[in-house]
Amino acid sequence: MRVSALTLAIACFIAPLPLTAATPDVPLDAVSETKAADTWIINGGTFKLRLNMERLSGQGLEVTLSDNSAATSLGFQDFLRFPVDPSDGLEFAVSNGAIRHFTGGKVFAYGGFKVQSAAGETFNYSRFELRADPENPQRLQMIGADGTPWFYVNHMMFKLTDDYYNFYMRSADLNATAAFAERVGAPTLADAYIGEVQFNIPVVQRPRGFSAPQAPLGGPDFHGTNGFLADVLLSDFTMQFSRCRRSTGANGCQGGVGDNGEVVFTPSSTRRNTNNANTADVPWYEKFTVSPYAYPYPGNDQHPYLIWNIYRVTDGQLEQIGASGIKHAFLTVNSGCASPFGLHILSRNCGDTYGVGNNDAWRDLGPRSEVVPSTGRFGRCFSIFDTNCDGNEDNPSSSGYRDRLIVRESQMLVPNSQFYSESWYVIQDDINIYNTMGHQTMAPNFTGNAWAVGTQGAFVPGPVLDTWVDPTANPTHNVRLDTRDGHAKIAVKVKTLASCPGGSGLSGTCYRYDYAVNNFDLTHAVLNTSPPADSGANLQVMSNLGILSFSIPRGSDQAVFLEASDFADIDIDAGNDWNGVAGAQNVTWTSVAGNELNWGELFRFSLVTNAAPNSNFVGEVTLGMPGGAGQPTSYAVNIMIPNTYDLFSDSMED
Repeated sequence: MRVSALTLAIACFIAPLPLTAATPDVPLDAVSETKAADTWIINGGTFKLRLNMERLSGQGLEVTLSDNSAATSLGFQDFLRFPVDPSDGLEFAVSNGAIRHFTGGKVFAYGGFKVQSAAGETFNYSRFELRADPENPQRLQMIGADGTPWFYVNHMMFKLTDDYYNFYMRSADLNATAAFAERVGAPTLADAYIGEVQFNIPVVQRPRGFSAPQAPLGGPDFHGTNGFLADVLLSDFTMQFSRCRRSTGANGCQGGVGDNGEVVFTPSSTRRNTNNANTADVPWYEKFTVSPYAYPYPGNDQHPYLIWNIYRVTDGQLEQIGASGIKHAFLTVNSGCASPFGLHILSRNCGDTYGVGNNDAWRDLGPRSEVVPSTGRFGRCFSIFDTNCDGNEDNPSSSGYRDRLIVRESQMLVPNSQFYSESWYVIQDDINIYNTMGHQTMAPNFTGNAWAVGTQGAFVPGPVLDTWVDPTANPTHNVRLDTRDGHAKIAVKVKTLASCPGGSGLSGTCYRYDYAVNNFDLTHAVLNTSPPADSGANLQVMSNLGILSFSIPRGSDQAVFLEASDFADIDIDAGNDWNGVAGAQNVTWTSVAGNELNWGELFRFSLVTNAAPNSNFVGEVTLGMPGGAGQPTSYAVNIMIPNTYDLFSDSMED
């Protein structure tokens, strides 16, 4: 494993006492005054910018490099590098060795870019200025030749390195202002993520007599030590449209008219550690780095992961229509708390936000199949980040669509539908996975050559499934499966149909039973036990399959009919749909190879019958699993089922 110089530089880094949170952003008048003698100043160095070119060009905006720019490419993965011209310098406040907020000043960067609107108006950033936002201490304004702040920088992931002589911005969002969106006639660009920012700028002034704080003796209180337990909360998130392309691969979408393009959505997600007496410190070490602390985990670069999903409810039926890959976490700013062990340990009551830019960063996105979610272990060996298991980080390519959440346009154009977005963190050893996730409504719409998330509802803790069917009000309609291999939930909702389906042979009153199976982190992982992948540091996940079949018991007294739409997965490919069969004793759906119900996914299974729903009529449904050494081939869950046995019998209840 390679040792990160940045990690070593902050081994004794101490974060601030509870003051102003780094995110969400707060107004300037909520920040305590900083004395001039306590001011730090940065100046010089290098500013880096990766523009979301597909998003900009999709809105009719053309970006070109300035004549004085040293950069040569505007590809998706390319960071433009601009030297920072020493000038006034950016001023910021530090508390106990950690950055609090900006207090004033500015720096200039040379060799910029120009943005031209469809109407021919040019926004010149050939020499741009970064200035502390006078209205918000957690933002920087980006100002071009006309002196107007058309763009701003927020959701900053920053830290002091090199013995507190360098300001390192690992990632931040570059956003368009509402004024810019109005000026170029693209309303969906208001406050939209249009690029990612990084920079390294030397500290040229720090308070006289400053000395680096020392971490307390004894080290962090990790999960399992002296009764400490990991329990991290997702406290908020917002979803944003990132880009789209047509089925031909051409940039931009058509709103579903004449094409069925791919649309990418990315969240900004905020989390906070709990604040209990036994709250554990959570390791937050970037992949391919080494922790200075001895902790009870295999490997040294343990870190959380973030995933996000999108769902649709149409005619009462819940379907998942989009799923991201995994975002590998790399740093925690630790706002609003005391964090004595630095920015790679999430201490008690510490919070932070991962913005859209770094959740869209190709270098930190990978497939879900490389993680064992129930244990939070990353299979680095032979992953996309280490293809030959040599311990050196590889540079995976990305077009802006690899491991992103992609929804097809047709999936968002179904009338009379309700949409939900969802986000959750996968935290190693977390004692309650359900408070690390949350969801909210969204209203995707196509306008001005771009998709928009639309109005987003209030944040609701827990999975979407619990809003579809309330487990408290309907305990036999929404049930949990908790195993050593992970967790799942099954919920059922029943609709009385206006008429029985044609060709079903059913008459009278028909009922449709919709079962949604939500696999949170249930897998039967196969790990490589041969060297060098056998050690904790060189873990390889060879297989990570989830649920392979779903079966509902039935009797012969009531007929059961499966409609053509009896199954729904995430994609629009009918060729990989599960095969449903109504047998003599069970109705069973079996997976197609390559389309298993893996972790972080929800599939829906439906049947029609004359049997009216009875919440007290409970049966044992079965989830088929891959099995393996010491692993079961199935799990049974008791949930309300249709009484197709005998309408006057309670034998199933007994």
